[in-house]
Amino acid sequence: MVRDAGTGVRASAGRRRGADPADDARAGTRRATAGPSVSGSRLPADLPVRLLLVRATEAAVYTGDLRRCREAVQVAVRSGVGVPGVLAGITAAADGRYEVARDHLERAAGRRGPGIGREGGGRTDGGGDPTLLVHAGIAALMLGDHARAATATVRAVDSARVQGATATAAQAMEFRAYADFWTGRPRAAEAATAHALHQAYATGQDNGACHLQAALAMFAAITGDGDLCRERAAAARGYALAHGLGLPAALAQWALAFLDVVTGRFDTAATRLRALAGFGPGHGHRAVRHLATPHYVEAAVRTGDTRVARTAHADYHRWASAVRSADDLALSARCRALLTPGAGAVEHYRTALDLHAHGTRDFERARTEMLFGSALRRLRRRAEARDRLHGALAAFESFGAPHCADQARTELRALGTPASPARGLDDPTARLTAQQLLVARMAAEGATNREIAARLALSPRTIDHHLRGVFTRLGIRSRIELVRLLAEGGSPPG
Repeated sequence: MVRDAGTGVRASAGRRRGADPADDARAGTRRATAGPSVSGSRLPADLPVRLLLVRATEAAVYTGDLRRCREAVQVAVRSGVGVPGVLAGITAAADGRYEVARDHLERAAGRRGPGIGREGGGRTDGGGDPTLLVHAGIAALMLGDHARAATATVRAVDSARVQGATATAAQAMEFRAYADFWTGRPRAAEAATAHALHQAYATGQDNGACHLQAALAMFAAITGDGDLCRERAAAARGYALAHGLGLPAALAQWALAFLDVVTGRFDTAATRLRALAGFGPGHGHRAVRHLATPHYVEAAVRTGDTRVARTAHADYHRWASAVRSADDLALSARCRALLTPGAGAVEHYRTALDLHAHGTRDFERARTEMLFGSALRRLRRRAEARDRLHGALAAFESFGAPHCADQARTELRALGTPASPARGLDDPTARLTAQQLLVARMAAEGATNREIAARLALSPRTIDHHLRGVFTRLGIRSRIELVRLLAEGGSPPG
């Protein structure tokens, strides 16, 4: 009987405590795909094939090396061991077999068959196999199922902590960040990811820390801190390119491109994302390229390159249709709206918003509403344009996304309509970016600039820059005033 490669694999078996998952993954892949096993001979009996295939899955995720993926699948087939669902899904997707990929990923995510309910222990109290739960979260992310991804990765963190598997706990937080990017909780998610980064460095997981740096670059792009986004992205890409980690390298590139999109630098954004599509293993990543497609289409359309945008959208739509994700289908409809001239775009925008209502990507829903409002303004449908833009503005303000909020205000001014006052101005801390608020709270707790820098993996000079920005935005001059203001729940000093 062929057994699934992940069944019964525990994070505490075969992984050194505190060892970096990406290092273990690459080593496991080299062992699993080395020598005569690929040419047809069975592997030695003492080689833990199933464990090595789990590591091969992680290597495929971190490096984006599809050749190694295919070799690992051959090892599994020739050894009579079932292929891990995520590995099989990545390989099938790379070959364009999207429906087959969906089936593998749905099993890995627990959406059909025994899934994580049995392999992962079926418990929500921290029981189960944390490695399998991380893989389930990755599969759910690939399927566009952010709610399931969040659940799986939270369970993975709890289970890993119970078992003392610190490396796996940090790894779970890496992938939890993806579920949090667009769901309307960037500030809380950024704080949790920054804590995970501190833990990764403290336990010697430099590869995982690189991935978290790239995730924090994306959070900084969303929350409007351009300098921090560029600093985080540079740190992540520098390390990732030196160590062959395609996933964080691609994510950092996407973060920079998204920052370009929300600040109106569409030429630069399109150039970055075109480059991402051409990067090979260790430099780019197919999954990130796919996730970034709606932003590429937006940037390409704004620069007049609709031919390439249509090609990118066609492949994205085929995947969205295969996995049947409401969020992916909504973004596909938005792409179609952007590619459709004049009044013909309106129905595509309405379809996109209807689909968004069944999804979880609230941030992208607000961006769809803003783009729709902009299209309606150009069509001189002023009343609906105003309503759409006000709705988008309110959402961006609640998310703490100032660049996107500014775009909505610009559209409202073009309508001759005053933008609503920013929310929360009775609370001065609402004026801070997510990173500034995090630094402010640490400073108010008594941490020095050097201590804050160590916890956030930034330079003391950057922390000093953030604190000066905090003092300016809050209208205060000292840490004593900062402590008092935060203790009073954000009431203005004096």
